[in-house]
Amino acid sequence: MAEPRRIHAEADLCRDCQACTLACSLYHEGKCGLSLARLVVDKDMARYTFKITVCQQCDEPACIPACPSGAMRRAGRGVAVLVEEDCIQCGACAEACPYQAIFYHEAQDRYLKCDLCDGRAEGPLCVEVCPVGALTLSDPIIKENL
Repeated sequence: MAEPRRIHAEADLCRDCQACTLACSLYHEGKCGLSLARLVVDKDMARYTFKITVCQQCDEPACIPACPSGAMRRAGRGVAVLVEEDCIQCGACAEACPYQAIFYHEAQDRYLKCDLCDGRAEGPLCVEVCPVGALTLSDPIIKENL
């Protein structure tokens, strides 16, 4: 199975336009809403700094073995995905994520996680719409047999 690419976030470039979060929510949910995005842009207005939280597509993701229902699993291209219809809303995946990149949406009583827009030929929409290049898509890590 091919290793997934990763979204790299360069918070120093971010200008808090929220184009990434709005595009993400529109693509996945059919409507714009910051709380419906699979990534979060946090801001410290006192320092005018930002932190962008998005799934790191770990080589050995803690979220997958933590999920008791099997809802968290690898998709065809190696991307760790959350299959909503199999999710029992226990939160074990979110607790296991060292990056805090699995988000609970209280109003919809469900968890959200970046899937790199799995199935979208052009790749993650958030990367495409970022006007300042704060989000980029990295190449998969190639491991050589030694």
